[in-house]
Amino acid sequence: MNRPTYGWNILLFVLTFFTLTFQDDIFKIPYLNYATISEIFRIRTPYSFSLLGILFCHEMGHYFAARYYGIKTTLPYFLPVPFSPVGTMGAVIRIKDPIANKIQLFDIGIWGPAMSLVLSIPCIVIGLYNSQLVSLAERAAILQAHPGLMDIHFGDSILTYVLSQKILGPFDSSLFTVEYNPLAFAGWVGLLITALNLLPFGQLDGGHVVYSLAGEGYRKWIYYLFSAFLLLSLWNYSWILWGLLIYYFIRVEHPFIPDASYPIGKFRKLFGWSMLLSFLFIFPISPITVVSSSGAKNSLGEDLWNILLEVFSK
Repeated sequence: MNRPTYGWNILLFVLTFFTLTFQDDIFKIPYLNYATISEIFRIRTPYSFSLLGILFCHEMGHYFAARYYGIKTTLPYFLPVPFSPVGTMGAVIRIKDPIANKIQLFDIGIWGPAMSLVLSIPCIVIGLYNSQLVSLAERAAILQAHPGLMDIHFGDSILTYVLSQKILGPFDSSLFTVEYNPLAFAGWVGLLITALNLLPFGQLDGGHVVYSLAGEGYRKWIYYLFSAFLLLSLWNYSWILWGLLIYYFIRVEHPFIPDASYPIGKFRKLFGWSMLLSFLFIFPISPITVVSSSGAKNSLGEDLWNILLEVFSK
């Protein structure tokens, strides 16, 4: 019997730690002095370790649920991304055995996002108490003075908006933005990754859960829901890319899994629909907006929304 090897797991974990810590500065490391590198570590490692913990617990939620049913699976493979302000695309595990029924599918699918949701919320709550508000006018002035600079705004979900208004506000979000401290930013990214995983399509965690709850009948309406999801591209064009990834790789429909020999039960139904409902509160319609000296380019949806506001405010 071949013993499992963990070389790729360890290598990708280490690489993800570095991309989380240095982000798009990672290629500058050979040109940075020791003092600068030490300062980056001091400032950003709380974010790196916090987010790695959230991602690890997310995947171990899947792992232990699978092992409970005797299903062979790998340890997490972390996904480093140096060309982003976030530093990662999350992590994945690979299930090696077939899943026998929808109850097993439900339990394996739901415990990942449940773990990351439970850990992300305290991170962003505690972190917000150490975050601060920044004037958008001041940021715009800095960009005007340095045309080569780019600013990144991290969008709100309903939950992050309410929490930031409660902890740092009340404030006018058209005049101020929240500058997250590293722990709060780890919570924000954790919520984003949880929300993306809860999208109810294909092999995503939300796809596992909604298919387990709704059964084969969900195939009658899942494409209507996918079409509604594509409308989000009116607000943020990145959802076009996500739509293509889902349609061609993740798939809209879930592969067939047999029903279990016993009902899924009231607890699982309540747990599952509650997790799917939480998506509405943690999903940011425009997660990341890049702003230059000429300002942020509004999407079609934002322009239409602003026109409606002007009409009804008169």
